[in-house]
Amino acid sequence: MSLTTAIPRFLLPQRGLIWRTRLAAPSATPLNVRHASKKTPAKKPSKPLVLEKPAKFNPPSHPARLRKDPPRYPGPQLSPAEQAIQKTKKYPNMMPPEGTFLHWFINNRAIHMYIALGTLFTLASVVFFTNFQRTNPFADMMPPWTHFFIHPISFWQTWIEILRLNTARMTAETQEKRTQKVEDVQKRAEYRKAHGLDKDEGFGGWTAKTDKELIGPAIPLGDATGKEGEPAEEQVAGGKKPPVRKWLGIW
Repeated sequence: MSLTTAIPRFLLPQRGLIWRTRLAAPSATPLNVRHASKKTPAKKPSKPLVLEKPAKFNPPSHPARLRKDPPRYPGPQLSPAEQAIQKTKKYPNMMPPEGTFLHWFINNRAIHMYIALGTLFTLASVVFFTNFQRTNPFADMMPPWTHFFIHPISFWQTWIEILRLNTARMTAETQEKRTQKVEDVQKRAEYRKAHGLDKDEGFGGWTAKTDKELIGPAIPLGDATGKEGEPAEEQVAGGKKPPVRKWLGIW
């Protein structure tokens, strides 16, 4: 058997050092890396591109299309009889059709006004009667509400009588308050007369006053000095003090 005879691979062991040394040995051929492109990237322009200005305005040759609403009913046009039937037909979750009671009730302004005013009047009446029953000293004389349906005439007569008594009570209280105020004024006037205060003042101190009363007592002028050696005010020409200016003759 010659030395150059090759041994078939299936006769060799599948694992062993013989295969490891062969796989671990580096290949002598260098690996060449090929890029996708060999061209160098183009440089970015330093200045932005400027478009050429047109000589004049060139409008488009075809204008935009006009928008048209799509047809609401793609089917054939309805006849007048069918349109009249649609007006009186009841659709779910829609307003009631014309000619029905609900349509008249919803679209009638007069009945809505009566309902609103009636509700407000009822609430105001309930508040008035409730407040009157709580604050009125004649509350024990008021008839119960059940008598309104049993004896309505006597019910309203009793209420009217209670209102008259309440009005008389309020009138007496007001007259008593006014009498007390008048007595207070008379007592003050008698006190002024007893202490001699009514000579300088008129009724309530609202009468007109002279210039001397408004100015008050005069301060002597000349060589006199004020407190702590302060010099007195300079004498005005003529030896008289100018009058105080009054606005509208009052102050």
